[in-house]
Amino acid sequence: MRLLQIRTPKAEDAECLMRELAVYSPRRAGRTIVVEVEERSETALLGLFSALETCLTANDIRSVRVELDDHSYMLAPQR
Repeated sequence: MRLLQIRTPKAEDAECLMRELAVYSPRRAGRTIVVEVEERSETALLGLFSALETCLTANDIRSVRVELDDHSYMLAPQR
């Protein structure tokens, strides 16, 4: 399993993402959301990123920090 961590700037953003990503069984600790992704499932990972971007756009969330495989990224919707 791979762990994907999503850090939001506000608690309200984390609440919103928890609802939108419920199909992925996320766990939350404060403003951090953790999702487990199958080790070799690139399709699941791409689907998760797509859902995350859609949620950011639909809910006017400026950006989130994403950590995967010891690499950290900033994800922001296209404007």
